[in-house]
Amino acid sequence: MLPGLRALRRTTKVDPMQKLAAILLGVSLVPFLVVSCGGQAPSTAAQAEAEDTPEMAAYHYRESLMNTIAYKVGQVRGMEQGEIPVDEAAFAKHAGDVAALAGMIVEGFIPNSAVEGSAALPEVWTNMADFQQKAADLQTAAQALADAATANGFEAAKGMVQAVSQGCGGCHRPYRRRQE
Repeated sequence: MLPGLRALRRTTKVDPMQKLAAILLGVSLVPFLVVSCGGQAPSTAAQAEAEDTPEMAAYHYRESLMNTIAYKVGQVRGMEQGEIPVDEAAFAKHAGDVAALAGMIVEGFIPNSAVEGSAALPEVWTNMADFQQKAADLQTAAQALADAATANGFEAAKGMVQAVSQGCGGCHRPYRRRQE
C-alpha cells in the first residue's frame, strides 16, 4: 500500500451504525449475488418472479437481521456464561448492536411476507401491536444492558443478559414456527 494511502486509511473514521448498516445490506444481498453469479437459480420463470418481490426482500432482510441478532446475543451470552473470554468493549458493543438491530425488526414484517421458508406465524400480522411491543421490549432490554456495560462494566451488567434472552423468546414463542 502506498504510504499516503496508509495514512489516509488510519485517519478515516467509520460511523459504527453505518458499518452495521453496510454489513446488514451485504448479508441481505448475498442470496441475490449467489443467484446472479451462477448459483442455484430458480428453475422456472415463475419462481424467479416470486423471488423478486417486496415480500421476499422483506423475508431475506429479516432472516439476515435475525441471524445477526442471534450471533450478537450469542456472544453476549457466551461471555456471561463464561464460555467466551470476557472482552468488556466487545460485550458493550454487542449489546448496543442488539439494541440497534432490535429497532429494525418490525421493518422486515411487511404485509403478506409470510412466504415459503419463513418461520413467521400468521399471528405476527393479526396481532401486530403486540408483536411491535415485544420487539420494543427486546430493544429496551438490550439498550439497558449496553448502557450498564458502558457505564459500569461487564460485572455490573452481566445479570441483565437474561432479560435480553427473554426478550428474544418473548417474540419467538408466540410468533415463530418451531424448528424441527
